[in-house]
Order: sequence, then C-alpha cells, then structure tokens
Amino acid sequence: MKPKKKLRINGKIVKSDFEYRVYEQLKQVVPKGAVIEYEVDKIPYVIQHYYVPDFTVTLKDGRVFRIEAKGNGRQFDSHVRQKMVAVKDQHPEMKPLIVFYSDGKIGPKRKDGSFRKQSDWGNQHGYTYSIKDVQKEWFK
Repeated sequence: MKPKKKLRINGKIVKSDFEYRVYEQLKQVVPKGAVIEYEVDKIPYVIQHYYVPDFTVTLKDGRVFRIEAKGNGRQFDSHVRQKMVAVKDQHPEMKPLIVFYSDGKIGPKRKDGSFRKQSDWGNQHGYTYSIKDVQKEWFK
C-alpha cells in the first residue's frame, strides 16, 4: 500500500506505510549504534529457466542455428525480451536468429509520440533478425 504522504528514511521516499512502520519498529528494537539503511543493497540473483527455441537447424557441416518466430503483443512482451537478452548474454556462442511477424510496437509511447519497434530492440541487443521472412543468407 502506497503511503498517503511521502514518508522518508534517510532522504529516500518509502514505498509503503508498512515499510515505514517496520522501520520505526526496527529503531526501537535494534541495539544502540546499529545502522538502519533503506534500500541500499542491490543483490543480483538468477532464476533457473530453460530456453526452448522454436526451430533448430543443423547443417551437414555441423553448424547449428536456432530460430525464433516472434509475433507482436504478448509474444514479444517485456518478459520474453528479458529472456532473450539473458539467453544471449549467458550463451554468446548460440546467437539465436529471430523472424518477426512484423516490425511491431513495443513498450510505452515515447514523449515525441512515437513507439519503439521490435527492430529497434533487435538492433540494440545485437540480434540478427528479419521481418516476415527467413533469410537464405543466414545459412551460407
């Protein structure tokens, strides 16, 4: 529950009345001299998942290609995009290829009224992609 007024701990705005209440309780129960800080640590974590490519193509010479067919909307929402970035980061040797159904809009509208597109995302993250059609050049 968001606080009704902007409560602060050490200058930082608290996200909820409950967090502020816990802070007040901590001040009463922790030993004197202890330091109570609010949201100062950033601890990375990984949740184990599996990536299942839509298509795996193995050429006679042994090269393996993984191809994703991605539509618009939920098929390419923020969770899918995060997954694709994580896969690429953790398996740089794999380099999945993406065929987008169209160059769909993603994310919120920009201040200038435009939208980010799937191709913008592909370029930003270094993916090889095409719109609508598989590219023969990929397999040369």
